Amino acid sequence: MVKTTQLVGAILVVVGVVAYIATEFASVTALLPALLGIVIGVCGIVAARIEASQHAIHAALVVALLGLLGSLQPLGGLADAEPAAITSLVAVLVLAVYLAVAVRSFLGARQK
Repeated sequence: MVKTTQLVGAILVVVGVVAYIATEFASVTALLPALLGIVIGVCGIVAARIEASQHAIHAALVVALLGLLGSLQPLGGLADAEPAAITSLVAVLVLAVYLAVAVRSFLGARQK
């Protein structure tokens, strides 16, 4: 889960930066996925360096869940292909897959 967490963080940073550039630097809120990505990525880096890595991964998952819930609201603009809605959709998909992989990983670890 450590490498997955770091990868998800990197993907979200790229999504946020691309969204910010695509909106011609008009909206700082386009960087919100990047902020989430930085926090999740830092949790992944911390998890790789400490023995209690599960705590850092759990923190990343809390951030991911909050990010997922926060990204649902702007999806109403998808019909108009608004950049914020498209960015939110990508963030929702990335975070939902990450949470699903984490749940599957935790269930697998628990069965062992």
